Amino acid sequence: MLTRLRIENLAVVESVDVELGPGLNVLTGSTGAGKSLVLSALNLLLGEKSDASAIREGSDEARVEAEFAPTALPAHLVLARPDTGNAIVVARRVTRAGRSHASINGRASALKEVRALCAHLIEPHGQNEQYRLRDPSTHVEYVDAFAGNARERGHFAAALAELRRAQAELARFESEIAAARERRELLAHRVDDMDRISPKVGEKASLEATARVLAHAEKIHAAMAAACASLYDDEASASSVVARVERQVAPLASLDSRIAEVSALLSEARAALDEAASRARAVIDGLDFEPAEVERLQERLDALTRLEQRYRMDVDTLIAQAGEWKQSLGALDDAEDRRRELTRDVARRASAVAESGTALTHTRVRAAAELDRRVTAEIASLHMRGATFRTVVAHHPDPASPVCVAHTGVAAFEDGLDVVRMRARTNPGEAEGGVEAIASTGELSRMALVIKSLTGSGPAGTTLVFDEIDAGVGADLGDVLAAKLLALSARHQILCITHMPQIAAKAPVHIGVVKEIEKARTRVTLRRLQGDDRTREIARMLGGDQGSDRRLALARELLASEPRRASTSTRVRP
Repeated sequence: MLTRLRIENLAVVESVDVELGPGLNVLTGSTGAGKSLVLSALNLLLGEKSDASAIREGSDEARVEAEFAPTALPAHLVLARPDTGNAIVVARRVTRAGRSHASINGRASALKEVRALCAHLIEPHGQNEQYRLRDPSTHVEYVDAFAGNARERGHFAAALAELRRAQAELARFESEIAAARERRELLAHRVDDMDRISPKVGEKASLEATARVLAHAEKIHAAMAAACASLYDDEASASSVVARVERQVAPLASLDSRIAEVSALLSEARAALDEAASRARAVIDGLDFEPAEVERLQERLDALTRLEQRYRMDVDTLIAQAGEWKQSLGALDDAEDRRRELTRDVARRASAVAESGTALTHTRVRAAAELDRRVTAEIASLHMRGATFRTVVAHHPDPASPVCVAHTGVAAFEDGLDVVRMRARTNPGEAEGGVEAIASTGELSRMALVIKSLTGSGPAGTTLVFDEIDAGVGADLGDVLAAKLLALSARHQILCITHMPQIAAKAPVHIGVVKEIEKARTRVTLRRLQGDDRTREIARMLGGDQGSDRRLALARELLASEPRRASTSTRVRP
């Protein structure tokens, strides 16, 4: 419940501090007095964008602060209020530089946090409720609110999300397979090409190394033959010279450790020379290629080079790519099995959607029947005798939909399987039609109030803001509308802007909005009306600024006609 609203420097409001009470609170004033500024202030808390033009001339910033009575909050909002159990104070400040600052209980908060919290505590209504009724797509929301089937809607939403996921996966698979089919011939040709040549990883590098050796075979042979001769074969070879020296030194090794080291080095040198000669002979032996073998090596190397040029990648990369090509071809061979699996998954998900959607439909059909009965009875008391109200809950056939009800494909919407339409016959003997087309503005106002009172407006204690819900309704219905608002105020706090004296007279809290000009400056003030002030305001609402004795008497009669439970602590501070 909103207990206090403070507005500073917003448009023509300089500073007002309004304390509200439970039940019905009304705001009245002459046309153009500034009643809508209270709504503008609340809309700022609800996240509406604002700029420097909303700030009172001569001020640097506008500020709105609302205090709410302690209340239980949903889990996702509890973190927004650290001191659970105390009053909730929400504020928003807009500077002339265009910046916006928001806070919850004095703690700086993101605007989205303030918006979420206030949206839970305040629910604005008004003439826009008529426009909502004129939009057939909103009718399902009213029925769902009346049915209280949030759980069923949650189950349906979860099932629909799974169906959408399964459909997306099937569509993605079909797209991939379609693309693969177009490439089948190309892929098959590439795989055959690779299979025919069958390259091995590292093969080309090895062949190129061998080719380089063959290209310099004569020079290599001559060099290796000279090495063998000088190192080992000739009588005066290096190995022979070292061996002779080693034989002279070895007998003396036991006499001195240093001589022993020299002997060991000579032995190692001779062994190294022998090994070098042996490897040189191996190189010579390796140069013994048959002409046919040389030709085959070159042909293989040419084939691998052409393969690289054709596909513009090296052989080793091609081998890895060929594996992917084979995998794509294999997927085509397995496509039907995979498609059947994904199609069965879509069917299972569609069946779950049909099941949860049908359960949701049943709640709506039952709720709609009761809603129709009660709305028809209620609007009769609002001078619409003989009028009827009927809610149609039906499926929309869709042969392409996987969701079937009674073996017929039906469209699945985000909120269920149903198309919900509210229809009415406003006068006996006339044709029935959609409420958006057949009802007048006044009739829509009455139906909107009745439907809203029946379908509920959030948890108990929510502040409902009605902006001229009585627009387009004749004064002869004032008492009935007042009774409806009072009945609704038993569950919710109501802040109602009204032009009807009957509604204003029934409210426990009556706040007058006055536009004043002082020192060439316009300002709006809000004042709690009581006693003679309230009588004069009711008389003004009955017709004219100056209350005649007759209107004053009628105002007193209206004020006395119904006991009001005003809160003595509720007041307005200037």
